[in-house]
Amino acid sequence: MWEAEFYMASTLGAGSAEAMEALRRVPMFSELEPKQLESLLDESTLKTYEEGATIIKDGSLLADMYVIVKGKVEVRKKGKVIARLDEGQFFGEMAVLNAEPTGRSADVLATEKTTCVRIRGLAWTAFLRRNPDVAIEVIRLLASRLRKTSRSLSLLQNLPPASS
Repeated sequence: MWEAEFYMASTLGAGSAEAMEALRRVPMFSELEPKQLESLLDESTLKTYEEGATIIKDGSLLADMYVIVKGKVEVRKKGKVIARLDEGQFFGEMAVLNAEPTGRSADVLATEKTTCVRIRGLAWTAFLRRNPDVAIEVIRLLASRLRKTSRSLSLLQNLPPASS
């Protein structure tokens, strides 16, 4: 039911000063012109989740990305915490970047009252095409996450970590 409720929210549009300011605090958006951010907000919604609320459910086919405006979340796989994220960080990008629907790869839960900007998947893809500098920053962040995951897997398998 949480998914249906979320989709009933209206888009933010250019008039949302709170969302505009929140995105400006995110490093990958900080250098963008107001019109660029407005175009993204036109396809976005702002939602606050209470502590313990599920934002994304493992296996869900929704393909949207979330930017944390305020608060903290945990990313969990089979109940195990695999990442902790807070203000200015994003999640859900893998579902957006996949060429076909594959289902979400983990649960994401609010660990305190958390506000997120939800960016529709198709809008995010179009935005990245129009803003290659942001796309490059996203690629860098994803590479960093992949490197961290690879190191964790190496430790779990008692393998020497790869040199960076």
